[in-house]
Amino acid sequence: MDDAVKYAIPLLLICLLVGVFFAVRSEEFTRFWMKNLIVSLPMEKADALIVLGGEALARPQEAARLYIKGVAPKVFVSGEGDAGRNRQILMAAGVPPQVIVTEPTSSSTYANATMLRPILEDSGVHSALIVTSPFHTRRALATFRKVMPEIHFGVVGVSAEKWRLPEGREDVNRLAFIEFLKTMEYRLIHGIAPCPDAPQRPPK
Repeated sequence: MDDAVKYAIPLLLICLLVGVFFAVRSEEFTRFWMKNLIVSLPMEKADALIVLGGEALARPQEAARLYIKGVAPKVFVSGEGDAGRNRQILMAAGVPPQVIVTEPTSSSTYANATMLRPILEDSGVHSALIVTSPFHTRRALATFRKVMPEIHFGVVGVSAEKWRLPEGREDVNRLAFIEFLKTMEYRLIHGIAPCPDAPQRPPK
């Protein structure tokens, strides 16, 4: 049996047991994933903001707020099917179109990072703040650090408005459960371990 498959089976069983043990509507599972999936490493100043696709409103709105606050002078938007829409939201929120760079072809977090790498390098980016959903923060940060160790990354999570409501708990818990599976997948396929809470050391 292939080593990756051999290790994947027990990890998958663990994830399934977690899903069975914690009903997706339960507050217990909400507390569980918030403790294990969320990492928050904001940055006061960065060369760029990175908006990842996958959520239609909260991510670009938060990036616009950070841009207007003066955190970074450029905004990079990545994701197939999301980049154009997120660009429009950014501009509607007051971000000038000339500071927005889109990458509209990637369809996964790993692809976001690999597709953005040459774009960030060509733009002279040495530090960047990733904006994504809370349950996605740990894997997103770990992926970008793995693909671009020469760039200093931070990350912030922002929730869609519906996820903050009691009736939205089942939806966000379901997405968080899927995130556990994706975290295991990335560990096995890409060798990306979950990112620690500690800040990344700036490249020398």
